[in-house]
Amino acid sequence: METRPAQPPEQPSEQPAPPAPVVREPVLSAASKALVSQAQLQLQSKNYPVAASSIERALRIEPANPLLWIELGKVRQAEGNYVQAENMGRKAAALSVNAPRANSAAWSLIAESLRARGKNQEAQEAMVKAQGVR
Repeated sequence: METRPAQPPEQPSEQPAPPAPVVREPVLSAASKALVSQAQLQLQSKNYPVAASSIERALRIEPANPLLWIELGKVRQAEGNYVQAENMGRKAAALSVNAPRANSAAWSLIAESLRARGKNQEAQEAMVKAQGVR
């Protein structure tokens, strides 16, 4: 009977890299698209409460769509409510971690809102995030 020398255990090869996150840019449903278009016209007419109401209706349809939170943030910004605009941007940023374009737009909204309130250092940091996620 022949004995073989013990083979050293196989060394595990390098671990494969974790899969890249799936990029899923959000899109608006037809109903939300119509409401956003309506809101943009209302915003141009400086009819901020009605524009906000249109976006809020769209948010009832698609509450997790970061594009709608960005649109609502733009309305809040136009009416001078920069704290709420920043909050809308942060909500959009949280909802768009795997959507670089939407995330960049959210951070741009945050930066603009901070800058409007004189928080220039924080605004610069937000703008770096906006440019870094593209």
